[in-house]
Amino acid sequence: MATPPIDEAYLNSPWYADLLYVIFNLNTPPGLYKTKARFLKLKAVKFCTVDGILYRKAVGGVLLRYLLKDDADKVMQEFHEGDCGGHLYWKTTTNKIFRASYYWHTLLPDIHKMVIACHKCQLFEEKRKLLPLP
Repeated sequence: MATPPIDEAYLNSPWYADLLYVIFNLNTPPGLYKTKARFLKLKAVKFCTVDGILYRKAVGGVLLRYLLKDDADKVMQEFHEGDCGGHLYWKTTTNKIFRASYYWHTLLPDIHKMVIACHKCQLFEEKRKLLPLP
């Protein structure tokens, strides 16, 4: 079976290689254990490709574009520190990324780690703990 056109970066990525194999071949890669093969098949149901780009099907039929690691890092920086950002809480930043229709499999822990490590956010955090003047 011929593989539909897909961005080569997805096929070479360790995040997506097995998943794309299942999507295109409707079977798991050879050599997987039975439980891992079953898990991969169940996971692949939530994904699709459109014009060579991998998407995750979210609740309500919304398609979230799956990003590669480099693109995910750029999006995190933009939505936290850039014009779209504002050094907001990690949950707020995550929701902004969801609303922009982006996704990657380590989105939540990546955003949480980045916000906790952000120096400007930590300086602001201390100001909230001050008591109001009488």
